[in-house]
Amino acid sequence: MKLTALLSVGLLIAIGSFAQQGTITGKILDSATRKTLPFATVTVFKARDTSIITYRLSNPDGEFKVPGLPLGMPLKVIITFSGYNAFRKDFTLTAANSTLHIDSVKLPSTTKDLDEVIVTAERPPVSMRNDTIEFNATAFKTLPNALVEDLLKKLPGVQVDADGNITVNGKPVNRILVDGKTFFGDDPKMASRNLPANIIDKVQVTDDKEELLRNGDDNINNVGKVVNITLKKGVKKGWFGKVYAGGGSDQRYEAGGIANIFRDTLQVSVLGYANNLNRPGFGYSDLMQAGGLQRSGSTAGGNGSSTWNNTNGSSISINGISFGGMQGNGGIATSKGIGFNINHSPNTKQSLFAQYFYGNVTVDRLNGNDTKQYNTDTVIENNTQLSGPVISNAHNMGIGGRFKPDSVTNILVTANYTIGLQDETRNSLVNSTSNMAGPLSYGNINQDNQSNTYYYRHNLSYTRLSRTKKGRRFTLSHNLSVNNRFNEYTTNAVTHYVYPTPYDSVLSQLRREGVPRTDLDVTGNYSEPLSKHFTLRVGSRYEYSKLNNGVNTFNQGMVDHSYDVLNPALSSNFFRESNRFYVNTGFEYKWKSLTVTPSARALFQSVNNDLASLPSPIRQRQQNLLPGLTVVYKTISFNYNKDVVLPSYTYLIPVTNNTNPYYIAEGNANLLPAERQNFSLNCYTNDPKRNLNIGGYVSASFAKHDVIQSTTVDAQGVTTTTPVNADGTSNFSMNYNINKQYHHRNNFIFGWNTGAYYSINHTPLLYNGESSWQTTWQVQQWNGISLNFNDKLELNTNYSIGYNFTSYTSTAFNKLDVLTHWFSQQVVVRIPKHVIWESNISYSYNGSISGGLPKDLLLWNAAINFTMLKDEKGVLKLSVYDILNRNNSIYASVSSNTISTRQTNVLGQYVMATFTYNIRTIGAPKKKIGGSMFLF
Repeated sequence: MKLTALLSVGLLIAIGSFAQQGTITGKILDSATRKTLPFATVTVFKARDTSIITYRLSNPDGEFKVPGLPLGMPLKVIITFSGYNAFRKDFTLTAANSTLHIDSVKLPSTTKDLDEVIVTAERPPVSMRNDTIEFNATAFKTLPNALVEDLLKKLPGVQVDADGNITVNGKPVNRILVDGKTFFGDDPKMASRNLPANIIDKVQVTDDKEELLRNGDDNINNVGKVVNITLKKGVKKGWFGKVYAGGGSDQRYEAGGIANIFRDTLQVSVLGYANNLNRPGFGYSDLMQAGGLQRSGSTAGGNGSSTWNNTNGSSISINGISFGGMQGNGGIATSKGIGFNINHSPNTKQSLFAQYFYGNVTVDRLNGNDTKQYNTDTVIENNTQLSGPVISNAHNMGIGGRFKPDSVTNILVTANYTIGLQDETRNSLVNSTSNMAGPLSYGNINQDNQSNTYYYRHNLSYTRLSRTKKGRRFTLSHNLSVNNRFNEYTTNAVTHYVYPTPYDSVLSQLRREGVPRTDLDVTGNYSEPLSKHFTLRVGSRYEYSKLNNGVNTFNQGMVDHSYDVLNPALSSNFFRESNRFYVNTGFEYKWKSLTVTPSARALFQSVNNDLASLPSPIRQRQQNLLPGLTVVYKTISFNYNKDVVLPSYTYLIPVTNNTNPYYIAEGNANLLPAERQNFSLNCYTNDPKRNLNIGGYVSASFAKHDVIQSTTVDAQGVTTTTPVNADGTSNFSMNYNINKQYHHRNNFIFGWNTGAYYSINHTPLLYNGESSWQTTWQVQQWNGISLNFNDKLELNTNYSIGYNFTSYTSTAFNKLDVLTHWFSQQVVVRIPKHVIWESNISYSYNGSISGGLPKDLLLWNAAINFTMLKDEKGVLKLSVYDILNRNNSIYASVSSNTISTRQTNVLGQYVMATFTYNIRTIGAPKKKIGGSMFLF
C-alpha cells in the first residue's frame, strides 16, 4: 500500500507539472536559399544561468513546436544547425500570452564548426552533423554515481533493456567506441555498464559503416549503430572495477572481483568469481568483454554464444560449452571462473588483444520429465526421474587485431581456441504407460557420459575502397574452424516389459564417438558503379568441409566385465567431404529512393559420403541456377532467394543410437537435399521529432524435400525416430514493434512499447504409419511501459500473452491448444538519500502443464541497498529471493502431437547480504544501484 501511494503521488506530480505552461513555434530557413532546415535543434534555456529547460528538433519541413515552458520566467531560445550561425532570442511567456510564434528564423551559413560558433554553456543537447547524431552529455543530468548506461537511457531515441542491450531509433548498437577507438572491443555493454557518466563530454551516434562494407551492399537499413563516447579533457587514464562478497541462508554465497586498468592506449581486465546461486559470477557483458570472448571471435561460427534465463537462474554458453550457471538441464549450479584480457590500441590504425578465461560449473540436479504422445483416443506416457551431477571445465584463449593502414582499407584478424571437458552422471527411473493398456514397461538406466571438445577457429576480413571512384569496393573474408569432439557413453540398463508379453531386457554397453571436423570458407565481393543509376555487384564463395564420425559400440565381456566385445550392428564409420562453390551476379538500379537488384547465383555442390556399412560411397552432386531479387524503397525492403541445402550429416549416419532404450534414433543415408524458396518484407521508420519508432517484417518459406522425423511408438512405449524427406512444408511469420518516448524537462521520462509475433507452420506428421498434415498457429502479443521521475522513482511494467494451437487433417490426432501469460513489474525507489529500494515481481502461466502440477508461478524478489563511503563507492545489499516461497521451475512445451513437461529442483527461498566496493580512480563512483542491474 505504501508503494502504491508513492506511485500515485509521483504520477500526480508528473501530471500536474504539465499544467499552466507555454509554447513557442516557428519555421527555420536557410537565409540565402530560403530552403527549410530539417532536424535543426531548438533549445530553451533559463536566461539567468543558461541551464537547459527543454529542446526539440524541427520537422522535415523546418517547422518546430516547443511546449511545456514555464510562465513568468525570463527564457532564451537558441536555434542551431551544423554549418550555420546560431539564432538567439530572449523572451518571457505569461498566462495572457502563453504562445510565442517566430515567423521565420533565417540562419546564415558559416564554414566554422558549430562548437566555435556558440559558447560552451549554450551548446545544444542534440545536434545533427550529416549522418551523425551528437548529444551533449552535460545537458542530461544523471545521479552522481550513474553509469554511461544511465546516461544513454535519458537520450531521446535511445533505449536500454534489462539485459543492457542498446538500441538507437530502433536499431541495435553494435559497438561503443571511446574517443574513436575500439577500446572496449565489440561488446557495447562493457563500456555502458562500467564507465561513469560524469567523465563523458559527448555521445555521437552513426550508422555502422564497417558492417555495411562486410555485407557487400549499400542498404543502410541492414546495419546497426555505432556509439562513440568522447571523454572530457584530462580524463584519459585511470582504473575502475568492483569487488564483492556475500553470504546468506541455506549456505548460499557469492564472491568475485573485476578490475579494468586503462591508459591512453592500453586496457587490462582481470576477473574472478565463485557462487552457488545458479548464475555466472558476472553479467554476460562482463564475461564477454573482460573474458575476451567477444573480441576473440570465439562466438563466430560454430554453435555461437547463448544465454539462458528463467526464474531459477541463468547461464552462459560459448560454442556449446558452459562458462557459468546452469546448462539448460535444471538443477542447482556452483560456478567458479577466472580470466584476463589485454587490449592495446597504440594509434587509430591498429587495435590488438589477447585473452584467457577458465570456468568450472558443477550442477546438482533432480529432474522429472513427462512426455505424452497422442494418437486418436490413445495416449502413451513416458515418465523419467533423472538424478546425477554434471561437471564442466572450460578454457578459452584468443588473440586478434583490427588494422586500418589507410583511410580506405580495413582488416580484422582473430584466432581462438576453446577446450571443454564435461562429465555427466545420469541415473534414470523410467516407466511407460498407456491409457488403454495400462503399464507398458519400467526400468533403471544408469549412464556415465564424458564429452571432450577441442575447438580452434580463426577468421580474416579485408575491405578495400577505391580512392578515385565512389562506390567501388572489394571485400575478402576467410574462416577456418577445426572442431574435434570425443564422446564416451557408458550405459547399464535393466528394463522390465509388461505388455503385451512380459520379459526383461538387460543392456550394458560402451559407445565411443570421435567427431573430428574441419570447415573452411573464402568469400569475395566486388562492387563497380557503371553509371549514375546502375551498379554491378559480383560475389563468390567457396566452402570446404571434412568430417569423420567413428562410432564403436562395445558390449560387456563375460569374464572381467570390461567393455571389449565389439558390437558390429551398432558400430560404423562415417566420412563426409564436401565442396560448395557459388558465383552470384546482380545489377543494381537506383533512382531516387528506389533500388532494385535482380541477381542470379550459380551453385555447385559436390559431397562424398563414405560409410563403412555400404559397398560404395554415396556421391551427391548438385548444379543449380538460383534466382534472387532485392527491392528497397526508402525504409521498406523486399527480398527473395532460392537455396539448396544438403541434409545434416547426423541424419545420414545409418547407425542406431540406443544409449537411451526408450528413445532410439536411426539415420537415413538416402536423404535428398532440401530446396527452399524464401521471401521477406521489412519495414522500419523513425520519427526523431516525436521519439517514435515503428518496425516490422513479414517472411515466408516453402520447401521441397524438407527433412522431417518419422516417429513410431511400439507396444512397450519405446519411441524410434527416422529422418525422411517430405514435400510441401511451408512457414509464415510476421512481427511488429512500436515504441515511443516522452521527455518532459529532462526530469520526467515516460515510454511505452507494443508488439506482436504471429506464425503459421504447415508440415507433414508421420506417426505409427499414420500420415497427416499439421498446422501450428502461434500468436504472441506484448506491451510495456517505463517511467523515470527525477531518478527518484523508476517503474518498468511488461506483459505478454501467447496462444499456440495445432490442428491436423487426420482425425487420428486431436487438436492441441496452449495459452500462456507473462507479467513482470520492477520498481526502484531512491528515497531517502543513500537508500535504494528494489522490488521485482513476475508471474507466468502455461496452460500446457498437466499431471496435477501448478500451471502458474508468482515470484517476488526484493532488496534494500545502502550506499556508503566517499562518493558512494560502498554498497550493502540486503535481498530476499522468492519471498512467497513459490518457485517451482516447471516447464512445458508442445511439438507435433506431443506435450512434454519437465520439473527440476530449484533454489529455495533464501536471504542474502552482499557488500560491493566500487573502485573508481577516474573521478566518479561506478554503479547506479537498482534498476537494470538487479541481481536476481
